[in-house]
Amino acid sequence: MRLSIGGMLGIIGGLIPLVYIGWLLRHFVGVGGGTADGIAMIGLGPTVMGLTVVGILFALPLIIKLLRAVSGTNRVPGASAEAAGELSTETQGFDADAAFANYMRNRDASPPPPIAADAEDLHPVTPRPGGFGRKGV
Repeated sequence: MRLSIGGMLGIIGGLIPLVYIGWLLRHFVGVGGGTADGIAMIGLGPTVMGLTVVGILFALPLIIKLLRAVSGTNRVPGASAEAAGELSTETQGFDADAAFANYMRNRDASPPPPIAADAEDLHPVTPRPGGFGRKGV
């Protein structure tokens, strides 16, 4: 279980809204008498339900971060420090200079795109008919 400083700050940052929402839920349940009937009687039912849903939504990224920290899985396969020195099998034997030279050779061999002055069937541009508003003079 390796955890970086950024990972720890992310976990702490994820706990802050959860603690605040938990405190609000505890406060509203206390105001309602500590029972679901009391919460419903004073009209805080939708508030408590909404806070619960928002709390669950805020908890999901934190749960995912904790699972990644505990299991050791990375977002990108092969991004760990051990695999950084090795070449992947997909890029092994790839020569970037040869690929660029091939691109430039094929680029020069292709015909240039047609220029508007070279086209024979150009029609004069007609203005679009007016729509809403005043007519032009």
